[in-house]
Formats: sequence, C-alpha cells, structure tokens
Amino acid sequence: MNDKTLTAEKNDRPVNTDEINQQYAETSFFPVSEGKLITMYILSFGFYGIYWFYKNWKLQQKMMDKKIYPILRAIFAIFFTHSLFKRINQQASHLDKKHKFNANVYATLFVFSIIVSNLLDHLHGNIQLPAHISNNSIIITSLLIFVLSVFPLLKAQATINRINNDILGYLNYKYSLPNYILIVTGSAIWLMLALGLLFDYMGIVTTE
Repeated sequence: MNDKTLTAEKNDRPVNTDEINQQYAETSFFPVSEGKLITMYILSFGFYGIYWFYKNWKLQQKMMDKKIYPILRAIFAIFFTHSLFKRINQQASHLDKKHKFNANVYATLFVFSIIVSNLLDHLHGNIQLPAHISNNSIIITSLLIFVLSVFPLLKAQATINRINNDILGYLNYKYSLPNYILIVTGSAIWLMLALGLLFDYMGIVTTE
C-alpha cells in the first residue's frame, strides 16, 4: 500500500464523499485524526479509549480465524493492548516506507499508565497519607499519568493512519453532535476539578 493520504491538502481538490466512505469501509483499523483522538480521549477521561479499542477489534474480527468479543476486549483493554498493538505492527511492516512503532514498548507504557493512574485514584481518600503528601498531590499525579497514557495511543494511531492510507486522518476528523456534547461536558468537569484543587490550595474549601 502506498504511503499517501486520501488528499495531501484539503484544497488540492474537492472532497469526494463516496470516495471517503469507500475508503473508510475498506480500513482494517479504526480511522481517526490524532487531534480528534487526543481531544476526545482526555475530555472523556479515557472513555473514548474504550470506544477506540472496540472499533479496532471490531474491524480486526473479520481478519481473524476465531470469534472474539470486541466489547469485552475494549472494556478489559489492558489485557489485550499488546495483542492489538502487535497486529498494528505486523500490518505496518508491509508499508513502503519504514515505520517506527515499537508495539511492545508502547503497549506496556499504556497498560502501566492506566494501572498506576487507577491505583492512585483508589488510594486517594482510602489510606492515611504521610504528612508531607497531600491528597491533592495524589490527584494531580494521577491526572498527569492519565494524560500521558494517550501518548501510546497516538503513536498507534499514527501508524494506523498510514496503514489506512490516510496519514492526516481525513477519514474521521470532524466532530459529531455527540462529540461536541462530550467535549462540553468533559471541559466542564475538568474546569470544576481544576477549580476544586485551586480552592483547596487557597484554603477556600477543604477536600481532605
């Protein structure tokens, strides 16, 4: 497969909707622009990641000789991340240009980030912390690790978009109404969380 985008630039020629739909139908992995992926993932607090894994496994099902349950592989993604990234890497090996995607490293990084972030969330408010460690520091650390967990997915998506012959993600870069609703809701939650941490730091309210 040639390593080209559907259209190198949006203004090169008019977008052919039928062509886009046809190429979308022929993809072996979930097409989405990297910008949309990072936006939806972070503002949904990772729930878009479940959808991302589901769509990828759904597309891969037709290429497998056994029946799988994409929704279960999405919900329990940490147990199937390595196998999905491995399949991405295998298909990327057929690209004309050499790609840089270490499936094992990125899968391990994603799983590690999710486990540590969830562990810190569980520890928050459930254990007696040393005097020099505040609950807010646990929350902030957990959020930072969560945000970093999108990096392996972005690396995987960049490779997927090359496999799909859609480097810039034009097959799925627009936001739907549900996407906008999630963005507004997620932004409001992030804002309230940030204000809560700020007010606690200033002594206006106390979360401990």
